[in-house]
Amino acid sequence: MCSLESARVNIGDLLPHEDYYKVKSIVERIASDEQQELKFLLHGDTGVHNFVFQHNRLTGIIDPSPIAGPIIYDFTYAFCSSPDDLDVETLLSVFSLLKQVPIGKVRLIEEVIFQLYTRIGVCVKVHPHDLEDYLKAWDYWRRLMPS
Repeated sequence: MCSLESARVNIGDLLPHEDYYKVKSIVERIASDEQQELKFLLHGDTGVHNFVFQHNRLTGIIDPSPIAGPIIYDFTYAFCSSPDDLDVETLLSVFSLLKQVPIGKVRLIEEVIFQLYTRIGVCVKVHPHDLEDYLKAWDYWRRLMPS
């Protein structure tokens, strides 16, 4: 919830306030589901800038910000860490490679909506050059939010 509130402050009037309230309701629902889920020690900052490749092969992930939570957190964080290919088809294609994570499509989409909202909040302060592309992605994903 802390990252959501921080994003809200950074976003200000950039997005409609109703978007914040919709995302907040998603986060509250996810939080109640997570109480029954297994928690793991997560990297916490799986942005594409922290993935190290050598000869087109992943060789490491650097700069952790360790947190405890469900595996899906690191996955959706990584998915939203670049504004490239942020669509449901790509999400489902990549998610199909993740083994042993029992999560439904609706919940997966809600997790991405949360991560994308917080990512926009980060972009406003840290990566303004990506903001326009993230706002385009937001227009796409906001249509997938529950009414």
